[in-house]
Amino acid sequence: MTEGSIFLALKKNLFLIALEKWNLFLFNRMIKKNWPMYYRLGVRFKSVSDDLKKLKVVFPFNRKTKGFGDTHFGGAIYAFVDPLYVFSISKNLGPEYLVLDTKAEIDFLKASNSDLYAEIEVLKEDLEKMQEECKSNKKTTRKYSIEVLDANFQKIAIVQKTIYIRAKSRFLKTPEKR
Repeated sequence: MTEGSIFLALKKNLFLIALEKWNLFLFNRMIKKNWPMYYRLGVRFKSVSDDLKKLKVVFPFNRKTKGFGDTHFGGAIYAFVDPLYVFSISKNLGPEYLVLDTKAEIDFLKASNSDLYAEIEVLKEDLEKMQEECKSNKKTTRKYSIEVLDANFQKIAIVQKTIYIRAKSRFLKTPEKR
């Protein structure tokens, strides 16, 4: 490789990194605009895949999230991970599907007073199965588990969620456009 080609490759990589950070900034800004209460908790998306199937989020420990005993407030920990699967699945399936939480359970394993992290991923095969089941059975449910970790990768909580998916055209009439 010549010195010029190394420089161009480095310049391209720096551009891609800057573009990724800009897209992440715009995504966090969209969250702030559309879900201000979620944003006010301090939750920030650290990584978002282009197809929104993989999300990594951080939840800082601060005065807004502090509970009794100078640790994270449990309700805030749940609120931190609550919308992730519904958001990812609904964005991937599109507006013709209704996606809702029907059941949630959280097991608190350890108290924490540091930043918390969570990561979710919705597989393409899962989305395809959801669509197939909605075509044949009108609706389906999925169970997911989210591990909430601290900065040392120790489990702080485990959240179990049941997600309900149904094709909108099966039960809702779309309003006629005038």
